[in-house]
Amino acid sequence: MQSGDFFIGRTKELTFLEELYTSSRFEMLILHGRRRVGKSYLLSHFAKLHKENTVYFTADKSSEANNVRSFCESLDAVLKAGDFLSSFTTWNDVYSFFKTANITNRLVIIMDEFTYLYNSNPAFDSGLQNAIDAIFKNKNIFLILCGSEVSVIEDIIDNAAKPLYGRKTAKLKLLPFSYKEARAFFPAYSDEDALIAYSILGGIPLYLSLFDDSLTIKENVVKHCLSTTGYLFNEIETLLRMELKETYYYKDIMLAINAGASTFTKIKDKVDGDAAKTAKYLSVLIHLGFVKKEVPCGEKEKSRNTLYSICDNYFAFYFAFIFKHQNMLNGLVAPDVYYDREFTKEKLNTYIGHRFESVCEAYLKEQFYHGKMPFFAENLGRWWGNNPVLKRQEEIDLVALDDDNALFCECKYTEEPFDEKQLQDLKSSAACIPRKNNHFMIFSKNGITSGVQKELQELSNYFVVDLQKLFE
Repeated sequence: MQSGDFFIGRTKELTFLEELYTSSRFEMLILHGRRRVGKSYLLSHFAKLHKENTVYFTADKSSEANNVRSFCESLDAVLKAGDFLSSFTTWNDVYSFFKTANITNRLVIIMDEFTYLYNSNPAFDSGLQNAIDAIFKNKNIFLILCGSEVSVIEDIIDNAAKPLYGRKTAKLKLLPFSYKEARAFFPAYSDEDALIAYSILGGIPLYLSLFDDSLTIKENVVKHCLSTTGYLFNEIETLLRMELKETYYYKDIMLAINAGASTFTKIKDKVDGDAAKTAKYLSVLIHLGFVKKEVPCGEKEKSRNTLYSICDNYFAFYFAFIFKHQNMLNGLVAPDVYYDREFTKEKLNTYIGHRFESVCEAYLKEQFYHGKMPFFAENLGRWWGNNPVLKRQEEIDLVALDDDNALFCECKYTEEPFDEKQLQDLKSSAACIPRKNNHFMIFSKNGITSGVQKELQELSNYFVVDLQKLFE
């Protein structure tokens, strides 16, 4: 479904904005999130709901005078204050106006990409702080500051040494859609195709809106990802250039991870970098939400037993299928021919299998959150380490723990149903993390065999989740 409505699944966020809107006091919300996650779409939708009293302003990298002029145009459209606003050239001019302005109805002021204002004038935050303390706090104003530069926002807002520290009344980090929320973009797709689309695109609304569910997965991938005219063909390169310097080094790190280098030492050796530089660049990728750092479930965060993986679906897809062959796709092979060669059922299932684990984890978190599991989990995630009974290294796809209980999960995205041998392996994994009560969950794309079904009939501590149940 190609849709102009990017607010599928944003009900909670809109409700939160409405609560702040109906507040009887000054509110200052910091809305942030990674690029392309839909911050501006959310705010523009909210602004349309209150268009009579919302000043929507998007900053740019031009001069203070230009930004002030643009802001005043939006301000005059709402307050009808008069032509004199066009003479303002500084933010102090704007704040002086607000000092005497009679604001009776709630006034919403949205400053999108506000970090550009700070980047062009480091004194912007101190000026805004003075305006908040001396003027805005006594006005019926709901101020929203929004930006994508997470590190800059954190430095401006959460650094105790900065002027705006302690001024925000609310903060909202906008996250990508979950796999269930993303499902609404593809009503004509089967659950399997919807899962494949999500595994490729992740939860970024813009990306999801590109795929048309009247076309096959192949047709969408060829059109949007593999064709040089497709929006997603150069998207990762564009994003990296917008966010980072030395993009080649970041790409080398993600290529190393994609090639199987999951530990810090292996990544460092693959990129031929020194430890300090590799650690710094990995930290940036983690902070941006492109790479994930994990320790075995239940271990302390500073455990040396740490693994890294690409957690953003489209980044993972790009480095798995596109990056190394961009030259080939630039006129040496037709995109549909390339798809038929590279996207075999085996390769696609292997790729989606890794994404499937994160989908299962999201499902499990939702079940625990709503109290639908037999205990309350204190830790949830992957586990790897030694099986003391079988005396071998083991990996468990998902584990949930508290002091007395453990839930052991297998996530199988294969053409065959989950069989008896796999069931025995799942049972044996309980020896890795001893608990008083053991529970087991089988996530399987194609269900379970009749033999497994028969064995589980009398067992109440086993749960089976297929694709249909994942999307219920």
